[in-house]
Amino acid sequence: MPILRKWEYNGAVCGIWSVTETADELRSLLTEKSFTQDFFNFKSPARQLEYLAVRVLLRELLGKECRVLHHESGKPYLENSLCRISISHTKGFVAVIIHPEKEIGIDIEYHSDRVKKVVGRFVSSDEMSLIESKVSEIADNDIVEEFRINMYLLFWSAKETMFKMLNSSEVDFLEHLCINSISFSEHSGNGTVVDAHSKVFNGTMNAYECRTSLKTEMNIEFYLTEEFVCTYSCID
Repeated sequence: MPILRKWEYNGAVCGIWSVTETADELRSLLTEKSFTQDFFNFKSPARQLEYLAVRVLLRELLGKECRVLHHESGKPYLENSLCRISISHTKGFVAVIIHPEKEIGIDIEYHSDRVKKVVGRFVSSDEMSLIESKVSEIADNDIVEEFRINMYLLFWSAKETMFKMLNSSEVDFLEHLCINSISFSEHSGNGTVVDAHSKVFNGTMNAYECRTSLKTEMNIEFYLTEEFVCTYSCID
């Protein structure tokens, strides 16, 4: 299908692709310019599909095919380019952000209540209080649990995005990555991420890291639909 969403953010170009094609269909949209040996080393058909979808999305965002390489740390970069890139994929979707010079991060997560089982590994007590304060604002009891799960997913995704921008090893999501606040855009319903009559929500999370001596502050933007959560940011 065509690109699901394309937008600009703080000098970066971002995109999300909904993967409905077969591997053969995606491969037919690319030439050898997009491929590295990684693709041929993948044994999993799902991993091959993600690889292809990312390259097709890159072509849509940049207007040309690009080869993605990886540093020893695993961080991706574009061959023969100074642009920064961040890539994420989840069940049925891939997301990419590209900036000519700034450190960037993007993450996408499909909706699943499995996050409830591990939330204690990445949400601190202060952050849980923040989440529950937002939950308490929900008047419709039928959507309270859905809202809570969306908040858990947002916090997990935001910390994945923060981690990608840090470029640091041994990062503990619970101890080193902290979220101070979360706000929802005015067009996202009544200030909440779940509304019985709304389908898409946007907002911002204010955060900081304490893994490095810089203690960098970050504003994490998010885009949430019925199918997935996507967070993205860049460091000035």
